[in-house]
Formats: sequence, structure tokens, C-alpha cells
Amino acid sequence: MMQNFVASAENLKAGRWWTVVTCCFSHEDVMHILFNGMTYYFMAPAVLSILGNVGFLGLYLGSGIASSLAGIAWRNYTQRGQASGAHGASGAIYSVVSFFACVAPTTTFLLFGVVPMPAWAFVTGIFLYDGYSAVNQTRAGTDTAGHIGGLLSGVAFFIAKRFGLF
Repeated sequence: MMQNFVASAENLKAGRWWTVVTCCFSHEDVMHILFNGMTYYFMAPAVLSILGNVGFLGLYLGSGIASSLAGIAWRNYTQRGQASGAHGASGAIYSVVSFFACVAPTTTFLLFGVVPMPAWAFVTGIFLYDGYSAVNQTRAGTDTAGHIGGLLSGVAFFIAKRFGLF
């Protein structure tokens, strides 16, 4: 698992480049995969209908890679020399959420399934929360920098599509 499904600097140095993708399909435990799966279940169909199969796959996998690399870079910067890695679909799923928020910023999202808020405010809140957590290291074991990488890559994908870059 550690050598083939965890994104880490050690795996990249060892030539296991595929881990920046495979980590997006591995999870810590049942709650981890259920939470990511629930978010994916509600968000993916709308984005899939907008982008089509190939576009959605490009967004998901490309953002998964960007998320993995952002997490690796941040851990190298903050943990200098400590072996660590990350896994989970959160970064790629965050890109789907942020892409959708760019397409339909006033759509209502339900925070915790209860509190209604516009999509743009939801994504901004996630960005600020994960940014604060990354800088202050308040959520050990969570790849908050990877989450930010995913959010930003979803926005970048939207901008690239909007300006016809692909």
C-alpha cells in the first residue's frame, strides 16, 4: 500500500510516479471513503453532464495529480526530511466541487446537509479553512495542501475551458 497507493516524495524519488494517481483511489478507512463517496455522488453527475466523459476524466485525474504534487511539495516544505505521504480522493473531488462552483456560483449547497449557502461561499470557506489548517498544522493526518491544490486546479480547469485553452 505505502509503495503503490500513497503520494510521497519517497515514492517519486524511487521512480514510482504512478502513486500521484493511484493515491486518489486509496483511502484510510471506511469513513474516509464514505465521506468522499457521498460528496462524489452528489457532485459528479452535474459536472459529468457539463464536461462529458473525457473532460470529466481530465478534470478528475489531472486535479488528482495536481493535488498530490501540492501535498508533496507542502510536506517537503513543512516537514523537511520526515517520511510522510497522503492518499484519498479529496483533492480530486474538491476540484469537481470548485469547477461546479465556477460554473454555477449561486447554486445552493447545504453545509453539513443543513445550512444553505451559495456554492461560491462554500468553496471560499473550504479554501480558507484548509489554508488556515495547512499553515497552522491544526489537522494532522489531513492533506490540507492537497485539498487546496484540488480546489485551485478545479478553478484553473474552469478558466482554461472558459478561454478555450482546451
